[in-house]
Amino acid sequence: MLAFLGFLIPVLMQGQPDLVGWDGIIRSMRYAHWVEELEAIEPGCLLTETEPQLDPQRFKVRTPWAERLTEQLEALPMAEHHADRALQRLLADGMLNFRLMCAAADRHQPQVAQAFEDNGLPAEWALLPLALTGWDNAYYGPGRRAGAWAMNFASAQVHGLEIRRGWDERHLPEIMTPAAVAHARSATDHFPGDPLLQVLAFVRGHHAARRWNPESLDAELLEWCHLLRVILQVERNFDRDDMHSLWLIRERQTASLRCAEGTGAVGFFSALVDDPVVTSALKAENPWFTTDSFRLAHPAAALRIPPSAVHALPADALPCGNRPSTLNTLEVILHEIAPGEVLGIIARDYGVRIEDIQRHNGLVGDLIRVGQLIEIPGGTRPRVRTAGPSPVEENATDDVPWVWHTVQEGESFWSIARQYDHAEMDDLMRMNDIPAESLRPGMKLRIPPP
Repeated sequence: MLAFLGFLIPVLMQGQPDLVGWDGIIRSMRYAHWVEELEAIEPGCLLTETEPQLDPQRFKVRTPWAERLTEQLEALPMAEHHADRALQRLLADGMLNFRLMCAAADRHQPQVAQAFEDNGLPAEWALLPLALTGWDNAYYGPGRRAGAWAMNFASAQVHGLEIRRGWDERHLPEIMTPAAVAHARSATDHFPGDPLLQVLAFVRGHHAARRWNPESLDAELLEWCHLLRVILQVERNFDRDDMHSLWLIRERQTASLRCAEGTGAVGFFSALVDDPVVTSALKAENPWFTTDSFRLAHPAAALRIPPSAVHALPADALPCGNRPSTLNTLEVILHEIAPGEVLGIIARDYGVRIEDIQRHNGLVGDLIRVGQLIEIPGGTRPRVRTAGPSPVEENATDDVPWVWHTVQEGESFWSIARQYDHAEMDDLMRMNDIPAESLRPGMKLRIPPP
């Protein structure tokens, strides 16, 4: 029966993060509570700028599966161009994205890689969440995809995950890992000997893998494939500290609480503590509870209290059973949709639930557009600006004495930006409004003056 259902689910990777969207997901981690908590354990472990250190003698030994996958990805169109763009994002700001991505992965990746190996699959399958969500267990994006593996709703149902109002097992690593292994096993059985089609079947469905044609790739999938290739290479080549031990220390500092006897097994985040920062930390640590209320009847449903919130809650049990007043007027924050943003990122930044944003704004599904204004009910203003024009955009007028650059053969936005100390690749792409894949020799690009 499951095999039959799987055949009926040719689900496309709607909302598959492109490079800009992926960059937004990773950068938003900079202000996550777990970053502060790991920094408190070992100052500078994440936020100190580093330089890439290439040491071939320390290269990790890859399985033949991973080597073959890398070769297949390298053979896709526009390899050099997209590799430049992905590397620029990974290595910018002292390798900030790379450090955040690897730190998030180190929380669960060792156990997940072992789970794949124990089931006869290559351990490198555990690198896939790096390119999908940056190993963000709280991810929720377009197409009803959720969890670090960005698994769609239908596939999760096929693999027996429970998804209902208020509860989503795709966010629970210990439950999601067996489902991811089974999903990879199904892709492997359907496309033996072809790692690229196996990965495509995992993220876009078997139907899309059967119709695979590298000559007619859509731009988003091509960009994502090259991002995956770069991640496979840099994760192997660049030396970095392993954060797993710090995660274990944080785990010992994390409390696990239930409701006090006689209060019932239902509580409300908004009624626990009158501190929006603490509430945001609680919601981020327990993303499987998808509404303001949480029901602790499930065996894995004890509320996790991260170190930054332990001081604000009772040490023995949660004050459950108190329904928050509906008479309180929630503050409404106006937010302008920035490029690469999805509702999951916005909800996480403001510490609210996606359903609250959708309901308040009358949104149908996950469709939003750049420049759209939405209201965030009861949100906490994020510590990072998530919308609004950049300084370059604010000053981009016809009166500016632009420097003109003629595109040469083999040049990309990234290689051109490197020729001008004062220019960033993203600024050049915004100023000239030319898609990266449309860049051709002889074109003239505007470069901001020094």
